[in-house]
Amino acid sequence: MKELLIRSLFGIVFLAIVFVPFAIDLTYHVNTFNFVLLLFALIGTFELYAMRKALHHSSKMLPVSLLIVILAFLPFILTSLHDFMPSIDAGISVNNFTPEIRFWLLSFWAIFLVALILFIVLIFRKNEIAFIVKGSFILGLVYPLLPLLLLSFGLTVSDPSEKRYLFIALIPIYLNDTLAYASGRFFGKNKLFPSVSPKKTWEGFFGGVIGTLIVMHVIVFFAGEYSINNAFIITFVSILASVLATFGDLFESKLKRAAGVKDSGKILPGHGGILDRIDAMLFVAPVLYVLLAHIL
Repeated sequence: MKELLIRSLFGIVFLAIVFVPFAIDLTYHVNTFNFVLLLFALIGTFELYAMRKALHHSSKMLPVSLLIVILAFLPFILTSLHDFMPSIDAGISVNNFTPEIRFWLLSFWAIFLVALILFIVLIFRKNEIAFIVKGSFILGLVYPLLPLLLLSFGLTVSDPSEKRYLFIALIPIYLNDTLAYASGRFFGKNKLFPSVSPKKTWEGFFGGVIGTLIVMHVIVFFAGEYSINNAFIITFVSILASVLATFGDLFESKLKRAAGVKDSGKILPGHGGILDRIDAMLFVAPVLYVLLAHIL
């Protein structure tokens, strides 16, 4: 009971860290969520190197990796600061979203999709993937940096009205996480992928998918935006989010198993590290947000 209480409390804290800045951005047309994404990228990179250290390998490249993260986010952070201090020149914003910048956004997205497929393939690799963890410098450029950077890129160059698509992308992630956990806890009997994540069950997986699908339809219905077209989109988004979220969780579990650690960190009691909480978001949010805001 105590463990569940701690998990719930810090789960609420984490959701507040995610959704409060996002609500501010929607209300005041600013970009404070970029700071959250940068923070996640820095902590996530640090946790990757901690896994590498668990394998008794040097972490000398950690400062370089953290510097790369900061430099990569710099144009978007400058834009965020410009919202509050106009004297600071904006890096990239909706006002200078040229065809060339759109090309780079979609190019980064294509690279991410290739990396995503490779990560999913690695989940099913029978042998351990310790070699991936040992290559933390290269891995860190793609995971967690690339998906978080892509998300920041997309948000920063989006029209304020398009930022609501991030809400549509994030909600099914955490719905699936909660409903899959509850379904697995109460009904779970058949293991989903015991060699990677012993606690995951098929009951939890289907509970997450079906529950997310139902709740998302209810949300759209009561929001007064229910139509055949929106029903199709919500069904597509809910199922894709649930499936990709599961793959994201399994990939991070594979990394932890390879490193011989239980959690990626200890920053969130009851949950573990930042990577333990954003593993699903790294796989889902960039895919859905770019699809919803810039393609569909």
